[in-house]
Amino acid sequence: MKFEQERKKILSKEKGTIFKKNFRLRVALGFPNNYEVGMANLGFLTVYRLLNQIEGIFCERFFLFNYSPTKGVRTLESDLPLNSFPLVAFSIAFELDYLNVLKLLKLANIPSRSEDRDDRHPLLIAGGVAPTLNPETTAPFFDAIFIGEAEEMIFEFIDEYLNFLNKSGKISRDELLFNLTRIKGIYVPRFYEPIYKENGWVEKINPKKGVPPIVEKRKAGLDLVPTYSPILTPLSHFKDFLLVEVGRGCGRGCRFCAAGFIYRPTRYYEKEKILKQVENFSGDSTSVGLVGSLVSDFPHLDELCLSLYEKGKKIGISSFRVDQINKKLLEILVKSGLESLTIAPEVGSERMWRVIKKNINKKDVLESARIAAQSGILNLKLYFMIGLPFENDKDIDAIVSLIAEIQNIFLKQEKRKRIVISLNPFVPKAQTPFQWAPMDKEENLQYKMKIIADGIKKMKGVFIEKKSIREAILQGILSMGNQRVGEGILHRVEENLKFSKAWEKAGVDIDYLIFTRKDYDTFFPWDLIDAGVDKNYFWKEFVRAEKESLSKLGDG
Repeated sequence: MKFEQERKKILSKEKGTIFKKNFRLRVALGFPNNYEVGMANLGFLTVYRLLNQIEGIFCERFFLFNYSPTKGVRTLESDLPLNSFPLVAFSIAFELDYLNVLKLLKLANIPSRSEDRDDRHPLLIAGGVAPTLNPETTAPFFDAIFIGEAEEMIFEFIDEYLNFLNKSGKISRDELLFNLTRIKGIYVPRFYEPIYKENGWVEKINPKKGVPPIVEKRKAGLDLVPTYSPILTPLSHFKDFLLVEVGRGCGRGCRFCAAGFIYRPTRYYEKEKILKQVENFSGDSTSVGLVGSLVSDFPHLDELCLSLYEKGKKIGISSFRVDQINKKLLEILVKSGLESLTIAPEVGSERMWRVIKKNINKKDVLESARIAAQSGILNLKLYFMIGLPFENDKDIDAIVSLIAEIQNIFLKQEKRKRIVISLNPFVPKAQTPFQWAPMDKEENLQYKMKIIADGIKKMKGVFIEKKSIREAILQGILSMGNQRVGEGILHRVEENLKFSKAWEKAGVDIDYLIFTRKDYDTFFPWDLIDAGVDKNYFWKEFVRAEKESLSKLGDG
């Protein structure tokens, strides 16, 4: 009853929800997190829109709340049980949501392991940033995983699937999955065999006969598929905002940043095409959110924002790079209704900016705070990381000192203004230069977090958001994981084991997995993916980080 009331409330608030009467195939598309988060995810919304553009396909959504103890997991549009759909897809943006995927499958009475499903069960596929970086943690659960940008893969996949339906009874599920391996970017785990060392680390992954030994990441042409949110709702994290993508990729090459590498090469939409999308799809919404890996690097951003302001739009931008903030742009945004500005210094010392290759300095950070203060920004949010490779205590003290200087510039005598510090433990990510780096242990992270919290305790107008250290460590395990880690989280969900027992039962050595520095010739679970950046380049960047040296900007 609670879900039915929530479902009706959500649908009554949405504008742009897609319903179909005539279709051949129902697809259930899930975002394994809350509705508010999922409806702010442009990748998820784009897949929903594109699937529904295909004749004969009706794509419905489900989220983490779409279940009841008696009815199981059900879709939002038609209130149908998930296990009644022939095709179930997950869009996964965050590694921690892997556990939610398993919870939803359990509630839906769908076997979690791919090997335990047959023709009576839905075909399960996945895509998104998290499995693109490293598909191996979730490989035991999915029949096929999309690696890279899905816009063009979707149509090729659906063609192959409909062909399978046309030949029903003539080809098997295994034959369908084998045929899917021929589509660039689709990884079918059952045709690859991981070989493990004694400590549970993958030594190599052997492809079976006839499938590609390496799965090549897919890149979509932005000119072919515009990206905007088809549904507007006040219940989204971005309330009633039309989300519009301005570009993909980032050529800055920060060594910790997965998004900066996975979306390469850097591509931008033309300004006029973005404005056209806003004109065509914003409806009666007065708010536009500009989305991209690094929106502040978009060419002619000032002109784009001025045009949107002149059209009466409130403009939202997720975050700014500190060296890209200028007074003219901020004044436009403040006039349009912007009250909060988010920037990410990440660290506080010149040495650590060289280590992470952020290519900024203290002068840039303080100047951005000064411009924000002068432009009428009321709330300034600052992202910092602790536990980064090659960090020392002086670097932690430097964060406190930098915050004090920013406070002095931004707050002054303004009582209405506030600064929020978001303090995040570093998590090693696949397909970055820091994939060889160990994660800092819990006691070290607690020590560093306390230094910063104590240091800003007496700073008026400064507040701190401390991210969970244990959640960060779990994220690191899932980020760096292999199929045994996947088995571990399955034990956790299905048997309600403590994580320590679940890892032990799955044969996972957590100390080696994330707390041990890896050698140059280490085979990573994601080495079966060609993401478009050479592994030797990543290693050279890791070595440069240890030497505190920068390298050239660009796409590597």
